[in-house]
Amino acid sequence: METKTKKNYKINPKITANILLVLTTLLWGTSFIITKNLTQEVPVFLYLGIRFSIAFIGFIPYLIRIKRMNKKILLFGTLTGLLYYFAIVFQTLGIQTTTAGKAAFITGLSTVMVPFITWLGFRKAIKKRVWLAVIISISGMVFLLLEGVSNIIIGDFLVLIHAVLYAFFIVLNGKYVRVVDVYLYSAVQLIVISLLSFGGSFMLNETFDLLTMSLPFWLIFIYMGLGVITFTFIFQNWSQQHQGPTQTAVIFTLEPVFAVIFASFIIGDETMTWLGWLGCALIFIAILITVLKNDKESKNDL
Repeated sequence: METKTKKNYKINPKITANILLVLTTLLWGTSFIITKNLTQEVPVFLYLGIRFSIAFIGFIPYLIRIKRMNKKILLFGTLTGLLYYFAIVFQTLGIQTTTAGKAAFITGLSTVMVPFITWLGFRKAIKKRVWLAVIISISGMVFLLLEGVSNIIIGDFLVLIHAVLYAFFIVLNGKYVRVVDVYLYSAVQLIVISLLSFGGSFMLNETFDLLTMSLPFWLIFIYMGLGVITFTFIFQNWSQQHQGPTQTAVIFTLEPVFAVIFASFIIGDETMTWLGWLGCALIFIAILITVLKNDKESKNDL
């Protein structure tokens, strides 16, 4: 007699992880031009307050774990929340006077800065390829700065400050998420960012009539809160359980690429001179050099 065997078709979790990580970078990439467009109407701090409050709503189901809350989660979440807040403020202010595409590539420089911060804080040796990446990325920044006029350069420098602060955030965040409940920790971060944003809006006496805004306006805000912040965090958190840090980092280099595509061809119509495109290309190469590792390094990171 023939015995029929049933084949179990299982989806490889690494493939799913790669898809979700690409989707994460895609969502991040859309945020630059949308932020630039929205903040032409909505004051910056009010915009951030609404956006991060909506993102917090997405984490409410995880508050069922509230019994796990402790001083460590509150302290670490508040510290990194403060750091993220100042970083996102500089980025949002910078986007007002530079292009969304350039802002995305300058933001990507945080990847190049991380090894130097870990060296300062933990005395980890810096690889020769990272030094090469620094030289290339600085060259790219010079081309980006030469690409615009004086008012655009101001925005570039504000986004560069964001990149520095975000690099510090990456290092601290990577350390803290390993020792706390990551969902409660993230909720604390979002509360801190929301409160500081609304506080900044109040101090600057920002005014905007939200009640008269249309449904599409609020749908965009929901997308920027739940889609770009809440969902991407969940996607990234799940994916990194099934995918190594090297592959994850390589996929994340797609963020500025997606940002330029959306800002120049899909949502917006931004343009750059050949100097700007050359600067973006050099920064992209520098980011790739930084995140690509040999097999021995990758095993040490896992």
